[in-house]
Amino acid sequence: MKRQLRIEARTLRQQGISVREIAERLGISKSSVSLWVRDIQLSEEQVQHLKQQQRSFAAQNAGAQANRSKHQSMRLAYQAAGRAKAKEGRPLHLAGCMLYWAEGAKDRSQLYFVNSDPNMLMLFVRFLREELGVTDEALHVRIHCHSNESEEMRRVEQYWISLLRLSPTSLGKTMHKRGSNIVHNTLPNGICGIRVHSTELVHHIFGAIQEYGGFDNPAWLF
Repeated sequence: MKRQLRIEARTLRQQGISVREIAERLGISKSSVSLWVRDIQLSEEQVQHLKQQQRSFAAQNAGAQANRSKHQSMRLAYQAAGRAKAKEGRPLHLAGCMLYWAEGAKDRSQLYFVNSDPNMLMLFVRFLREELGVTDEALHVRIHCHSNESEEMRRVEQYWISLLRLSPTSLGKTMHKRGSNIVHNTLPNGICGIRVHSTELVHHIFGAIQEYGGFDNPAWLF
């Protein structure tokens, strides 16, 4: 196997392929490739081509780094806004942020909150509407139902839509969730998930959580 890899590495190098790309293609270290191909002389044309590739790669890498820095600065600003809001001491804002910290997904580009407790869902949606200014059009609902019968699934959908005062257009595809073979009790109204696609709101909440909790979590910026 090692002999075959060495042959393939030398063949690729003779074609003017860079050591880095050969290592990536073959899944081996650059040091091994360098050792195996160090006696191969490239043509002037091949050398110039590799230099051009290196310049393009450096430019792309610089652009990507600048883009990452830009978005990190934006996330930092969103978190600062959340911290400022937390300092206002609004009870619903505090409750919603703490609820999300405990039960929400920690995705950095969308809010996703899932639960079976209707009171908890109502409180969270109220928090989104009143404290974060989320419109009903931005709220997306995904339901997990323990029944796969169409009539029962429609009943469960109507239950959550009515409870949260949302339009049926907010509904995504309802999923069938099988119950456990050990625990025979199932949730009569299934599980409801609320999703909002917004990097700004995610980081607003992350910033507020840190302010309320009196700690810093730099990992939430990345």
